[in-house]
Amino acid sequence: MKDLREWIAACEKEGELKRIKAQVDWNLELSHIAKLNEEKKGPALLFENVKDYSIPVLTSALTSEKRLAITLGLEPGTSMCEMARWWMKVITEKGLIKPKEVPSGPVTEQVVEEDAIDLLRDFPVPYIYPKDGGRYIGTAVFLITKDLETGWVNLGTYRMMVHDRNHTGVQIIKGKHADMHFKQYEKAGKLMPAAAVIGCDPILFLCSSTLVPAQVSEYDVAGGLRGEPIEVFEGELTGLPLPAHAEIILEGFIDPKDLREEGPFGE
Repeated sequence: MKDLREWIAACEKEGELKRIKAQVDWNLELSHIAKLNEEKKGPALLFENVKDYSIPVLTSALTSEKRLAITLGLEPGTSMCEMARWWMKVITEKGLIKPKEVPSGPVTEQVVEEDAIDLLRDFPVPYIYPKDGGRYIGTAVFLITKDLETGWVNLGTYRMMVHDRNHTGVQIIKGKHADMHFKQYEKAGKLMPAAAVIGCDPILFLCSSTLVPAQVSEYDVAGGLRGEPIEVFEGELTGLPLPAHAEIILEGFIDPKDLREEGPFGE
């Protein structure tokens, strides 16, 4: 399994994904349906007709044991305990596998730059809860950053609220690995290269939200679990290694001097 599309097909085959073809409003309606579905332990939902947009929205990807097992390439009936044992066995016995650099990937087929960027015009960013501070383009996404001194690449999960046409915030939690990187760039007086990945092989998101030791890249962990290297290419703007088979990547820089208000977010 290399990308989100293969994962969707695998889940659909097992009855673990439902396509919503009726038009759904990005303003509260989509998130309300997703929330009710999760409370009933329903399947992942692929909203194919979001009001004002042509791009679909996927929700509830990893909210069931069965879909977690599918993500790991295991039998759908595998229990959480069995998955945890398998994870530890693979990593300890077979080890980590570093990513493989490729010239480019499907994600580069369409590139939007500079003045052409308009996040809320082009992407169906949902307004999730009634008192949210804004529309969140990043909930089940991960951020790629790099250690300024060692080159260690980290994948971490941080929520992202759109501020304007071409700016989105990132709520980097203090003490997390991206915060360690942020402090390095802040001390050096430099912009921090960063890339947010929206839609990819879910094992990358799973690894990005898992506790991994400092100086160990989640790319290597994901490769170990997959049994083959994750394909990455060098970002033209940031130089960061980006997943070649992602759906959407927001590539840019975080300015340590440009801190903004964020939230609230109704978690």
